[in-house]
Amino acid sequence: MNNFWKGLFIGVGIGLLVAPMKGEEMRRRIAERAQEMRGYLPENEQIQMYTHRVSDQLSHTTDSLKGYAQQAASSMKSTAGTLGDKAQSAASSIRRGGRQVSEETQDMVDSDRNNMSGD
Repeated sequence: MNNFWKGLFIGVGIGLLVAPMKGEEMRRRIAERAQEMRGYLPENEQIQMYTHRVSDQLSHTTDSLKGYAQQAASSMKSTAGTLGDKAQSAASSIRRGGRQVSEETQDMVDSDRNNMSGD
């Protein structure tokens, strides 16, 4: 709405500047038009109510965004914890598997030594 009024004032101003008339006549008409336009402007009380309404909506939106950000952070922490647990479990499995392979390899080496020394 604010842009509408600005556009209206600019359009009127340009129209008056382009119209062929004397400077004194133009100034008088500009003053008349400005006076007419003041009658269309909302009262201060209406402006304050509108400002208050916009402020309330902005505050509500900000609160909602904060809530969403907190939910996202909580979800990220939970996911990170789950991934950390899975990584530890996988590392433990790999260590166990590695020990098992090492023990089996050692058993095979010992078995081969015993077979060679017995031959």
